[in-house]
Amino acid sequence: MSCAPVYITRPALVPGPHVVDAARIREDILARNPDHPQRETIRKALGNLPGTRRYLAPYEEIVGERSTRRRKDDTFDTVRRAAAGAARAVLADTGLAPADLDCVIVSSATADKVPGLGVHLLNDLGLRPDTRIRSTTQAACAGGALALVMAEEHLARHPGHTVLVLVGEFLSALYQDSARTLEDQIYKALWGDLVSATLVAARPLGPGPTLRVDHTWEYTLPGTVERYRKVTDERGDHFSSTRDSLRSVTDLAPALRDWLDRNTEGPLDFGVLHPGGPAILTRLGKVLGVDEEFVRHSRDVLAEEGNLGGATLFSVLDRTHRTPPRPGDHGLVFGLGPGVTAAALLTTWTA
Repeated sequence: MSCAPVYITRPALVPGPHVVDAARIREDILARNPDHPQRETIRKALGNLPGTRRYLAPYEEIVGERSTRRRKDDTFDTVRRAAAGAARAVLADTGLAPADLDCVIVSSATADKVPGLGVHLLNDLGLRPDTRIRSTTQAACAGGALALVMAEEHLARHPGHTVLVLVGEFLSALYQDSARTLEDQIYKALWGDLVSATLVAARPLGPGPTLRVDHTWEYTLPGTVERYRKVTDERGDHFSSTRDSLRSVTDLAPALRDWLDRNTEGPLDFGVLHPGGPAILTRLGKVLGVDEEFVRHSRDVLAEEGNLGGATLFSVLDRTHRTPPRPGDHGLVFGLGPGVTAAALLTTWTA
């Protein structure tokens, strides 16, 4: 529980400028795998992923052959440029300057070089040398929620600070023809790209409503490290998973429900959710006992932009700002990622 109120501003987004129909991705995958033993299963699975995806690079570049070094450099440089743009935008929205930032928390499982993205941001934005830099690189899809939890914890110690939370993923850059399992093909059709930035402080920043943080939660399922993982081969990085990954929300349900029951007095009003994919989102809705309206923004982001990794939460939050809840409404911010690790925040919509 927060020692003092903590507020999350409306995020600034740098989405992938290249919009690609999911149907085009599906047909291209099938064309590249004419003799795949699960071809019809792949066709049916990808047929359940309609809509569009947003990429930070043209589709032809995404599916083209590149060396591991070129792929790594392109990914980092692209996210770095977008991160500086998102950070400058959220500062402009709130009337703050780079020198006003006291802490930067970064999450990116794809832009994972050394020195890290946070150090580059300090230089690119001209932040103070004593700005604190924290990274949740390996959190992946849980990174958005986990970075917000870390910001709340930092502010409990330093209530006068202003924290920049920067979450960005170039997931489409992980596309590899060499990855051919059914799960690999689904990932290729599901990924999208987004770099996002928000500010967290013990006071509301900027115009308009904000999210007040009331409680936070983290939970890791023992013995599940194989369910989601990033694998490196001679062509570079890519994500992999097992069929057991679909059980993760169900396995988390008792702990999640216990936390909610202890810290909520009535039903939740809105959700800012990223459980990974459409099927897992449906399972989360059942665990929470909520209707389709509660998960609408999360489902729309998955359909129209793709799985954006940890940054998905911030696209969902931006849509929530466009059709805002009522002041005083209570919401759940939730992210699920490798580990299997979940992070969540109970929030109040504050005018």
